[in-house]
Amino acid sequence: MNMSRSARQWEAWVVIGLLMLTLFSRVPFRSQILYHWDSVNFAFGMREFSVAKEQPQPPGYIVYVWLCRLVDVLFHDPQTTMVWISVVASALAVGALFLLGRALFDGRIGVLAALFLATSPLYWFYGEIALPHSLDALLVIAAVWGLYETMRGRLCYLYPTMAVLAIAGGVRQQTLIFLLPLTLFALRKVGWKHFLAAGALGTAMCLAWFIPLLALSGSLDPYLKTVGAYSARFNATTSIFAGAGWAGVRRNLSKLGLYTLFGWSAALPPFVAWAAVAMRSCQWTKNWEKPFFFVLWLAPAGLFYTFVHMGQQGLVFIFLPALLLLSAAGLVRLLAARPRWLVAAAAIIVTVNTGILGLVPEYPLGPGTQRLLTRETLVNSDRYYQDRFEAIEGNFAPASTAILAAHWHHVEYYLPAYARLPFNVGTKWERDEGAPKGSAQEVVATPAQLGLRPDDRGQATIVVFDPQLMTFSASPALASELPLPNGETLQYFTLADGQTFFYDPQAFGVMR
Repeated sequence: MNMSRSARQWEAWVVIGLLMLTLFSRVPFRSQILYHWDSVNFAFGMREFSVAKEQPQPPGYIVYVWLCRLVDVLFHDPQTTMVWISVVASALAVGALFLLGRALFDGRIGVLAALFLATSPLYWFYGEIALPHSLDALLVIAAVWGLYETMRGRLCYLYPTMAVLAIAGGVRQQTLIFLLPLTLFALRKVGWKHFLAAGALGTAMCLAWFIPLLALSGSLDPYLKTVGAYSARFNATTSIFAGAGWAGVRRNLSKLGLYTLFGWSAALPPFVAWAAVAMRSCQWTKNWEKPFFFVLWLAPAGLFYTFVHMGQQGLVFIFLPALLLLSAAGLVRLLAARPRWLVAAAAIIVTVNTGILGLVPEYPLGPGTQRLLTRETLVNSDRYYQDRFEAIEGNFAPASTAILAAHWHHVEYYLPAYARLPFNVGTKWERDEGAPKGSAQEVVATPAQLGLRPDDRGQATIVVFDPQLMTFSASPALASELPLPNGETLQYFTLADGQTFFYDPQAFGVMR
């Protein structure tokens, strides 16, 4: 059905408005320091691509790295480059979700779903940091839109959709796997000729990034071994198929549930209310093609995250747009006869979502409780690293200073002139949460053995980058403190003649 000229103009203005709204809402809150361990991996990968060195981490994300290198021609700074990619991709994804919602339902639902995505606190947060998840969401939405239009018989969408899927696979290989069942379902009516041609196009485009990925990894066998070893590090405690048992499932479901609810935020109640009304009145559609389309969109990633591994929060973006579309549809179905109430309800949802992102503290229930990804979280992360980087560079000479750090990957990137002593601590949700994982073996070393040259006073310094590591210090009374601008302190040990630094899996300290 062809759209009228006025309808096309209206649609164009809606898309432009959504793009501008999202873009301008992101720009003031952009992070200034690489936010995540994986962000540092990508920054190193922009310099030297090596999956074996986890630059970036397996399975490689090679198209994302290529895009970052291309955009970095403008900025010459990986952090700035990746954040701007996130900002722009998040805006484009909001516009794309409107088009998908309009195709699946109607324009009102498309607008509401787009607004819900634009103001989702979790999605907003990831639009401000140096990670590929906003770009992944854009490609997922674009691919699903193309698949739905193809399923409706519009073959002009088929080949562009295959191209988008291939690109999505190069940005994040898991996405291609999760969308495969939906792709096969959507293409079941196109005929063998178009099916094979589309498959050939998608395969050729995937090979265009997969062959370079293998070449940079030393061939298929080393690549598979690297990916397998990397996955085994996590799956042993998360995958029911790798011995984690139901404890792993509980861990995965806890993370998946919390992250999904936070991404859904204030858009959840309309869906719950609509589902309750539909179940009570048994008002279910007789056309199961569209519901099955949603099931195939939601189920593969949900099953994998439940039974194999659930990582960081941005992973829910592969299915979060589907949930927001259902919430928008539910709100319209409930209030279609009351347009003013519909507008008011949508405004409340958008306002609440915005308030969560902008006003809720990082730890709303106090330190040590569930952490939320809000604007304060961004500010605290930037300040945490920047204050320490500036204090170390301004007070300690690289030649005579080593940095003991849990966040040693950030130190490696931002303070490359300093010696590093990694001291990892088990992360939240893992079996070893809070447990020390310092040196692989006991080390007792003089400054010279640590690679340090004592200063003019014959002293060397060990800076403890992360304050929580002092819990594992065997000689806290010997530590000195350097005040930081935010009221915290940076603690350090000074090694004089005859003193050594010991460093083992459980503790560290100074001894004679």
